Amino acid sequence: MIQKFQYYLDEHLARKVAVDCEEAKSLMHKATLRLDYIKKQEIKEDTSAFIFEDIYETLREAAQSLMSLEGYKPYSHEALISFLKEFYQFPEHEISSFDRYRILRNKTVYCAANVSPEVCKEALKFSETFLPKLKKAYEKCQKAP
Repeated sequence: MIQKFQYYLDEHLARKVAVDCEEAKSLMHKATLRLDYIKKQEIKEDTSAFIFEDIYETLREAAQSLMSLEGYKPYSHEALISFLKEFYQFPEHEISSFDRYRILRNKTVYCAANVSPEVCKEALKFSETFLPKLKKAYEKCQKAP
């Protein structure tokens, strides 16, 4: 369960740091390039887990980009999701999807779980709609005084 962001700060799973616009820019750029790369891949039974991990990584990089703009450093993927939920107030269903993909990614990396091509395609579709929202939030922050 995702906690309030303050919990992650208190537990040292995120910390306040200096705003780092260059890191933010680099992470968002990398997320964009990664998604472009992913879209060129063929999602099959034997590739879907690897592609899924990259799809999740795209969202993680973009979310961390927003944290860098606000002067936070995550030490937990849950902290990233909590940050998005509190600082940017994305709809609950999008936060829940991102968290569900976090859990599944964790299972693929640490438990060798498989991801079906259908779930991978669903995650790709989600990233194709959610990443532009993260980029829009990024651009808005870049324009703020």
